[in-house]
Amino acid sequence: MKKQVKRGRRTQLLLFPETELDALKRKRIERILRRELCKEVELNFNRNRVVVVSSKNTPSSVQVRLHQVFLEADHRVIKAIAELIKDKSSSARELLDSFISSHHRRIHPKKKKRVLVLNSKGRVYDLRRLLKEVALEYDLSFRRIKISWSKARIRRGQRSLRLGSYSLKERLIRVNDKLDHPRVPRYFVKFIIFHELLHSAILPVKEKGRINYHPRDFYKIEKRFKNYEQAKRYERLITRTWLR
Repeated sequence: MKKQVKRGRRTQLLLFPETELDALKRKRIERILRRELCKEVELNFNRNRVVVVSSKNTPSSVQVRLHQVFLEADHRVIKAIAELIKDKSSSARELLDSFISSHHRRIHPKKKKRVLVLNSKGRVYDLRRLLKEVALEYDLSFRRIKISWSKARIRRGQRSLRLGSYSLKERLIRVNDKLDHPRVPRYFVKFIIFHELLHSAILPVKEKGRINYHPRDFYKIEKRFKNYEQAKRYERLITRTWLR
């Protein structure tokens, strides 16, 4: 933020640090509120997106909390805040509503979209290739499905092991990268992909007030996997081994 200071015929530009400039704005607002309310003012700024203006009267002062967007407010808006604190003036409320509406984007900024970083090629297994194999072998749609290795830490005392997951919103299959190892059989990685791919075909159902992600049909179809019994035995083995 720049401020012009005139010295004779010259105009000098001074660059104020943001904190210093905010302090100047705060003092200006405190001065206006103190004059209008005829009381000492304890002023705090925040980023509360629900309550942008609030106040509390004490015997010796008024505690005022404002959203930081009011640092840019002009004299009329600050005076309207004082009027609202004093007598809930309808005209003051209209002016404040107008100011808040004009700064809606600053009060309610859009959330940045999370950028998905996908890594389907591991040191041993290429998940995209395996996904295609599984989908064609079991006649499942995979065109819009994304797949990636995911880092999953195993902590002490952990009782269960997540080997894969499926996000319905992102249409993304994640596979635990501990499976990207020469000792892990190819059929088992394909089984995990098959299990997660089924989630894209068989949607969860609501039963007795709870969402069931594995209805009866799910397990019935899962058993069609060619190496099902072998894969389940291997799953129990690595679960016991990795969670020791």
